[in-house]
Amino acid sequence: MSEQVNPTGEEIEETVVEVEEVSENEAPGKGAPKTAAKGRGANYGDDDEDEYDFSEYDEYEADDDFNVREVDGPALYAPRQKRGRNQRIGNDVKLEDINYKRVAILTRFLDPRGRILSRRKTRVSAKIQRRAAKEIKRARHLALLPYTADQTRITRKRSR
Repeated sequence: MSEQVNPTGEEIEETVVEVEEVSENEAPGKGAPKTAAKGRGANYGDDDEDEYDFSEYDEYEADDDFNVREVDGPALYAPRQKRGRNQRIGNDVKLEDINYKRVAILTRFLDPRGRILSRRKTRVSAKIQRRAAKEIKRARHLALLPYTADQTRITRKRSR
């Protein structure tokens, strides 16, 4: 194997001078970056240079390639659609409206399986939620509301 010897300060200066001379001969007037500095190889980063001429893009005008339309005043956008949470389930329900006889109002506080919805889903005040739960339980006791969803019998096919 070849032996590698750390170059002395004089040898590094000589290689830097040689690299500068070579780069001046290859690309006159371009002012190539000095890549050989303090312990780095002379050809470090040379593969990043492209030989493509970008001078054609220096004098770029926007009107040449694009149809630019200038508009006075604010820009017009499509109207935003309201997103997010739906309206409250009991938004228009007042405390006086909640009664065990008003089954239509009470069913708004029940899910399809017949369970009482939480305040997080109904989005009503605690007072209205307590009253609704109390009246739902009273209506269930009087058989005005079912305790569970409509009973449907689920049978499995037995594989034989």
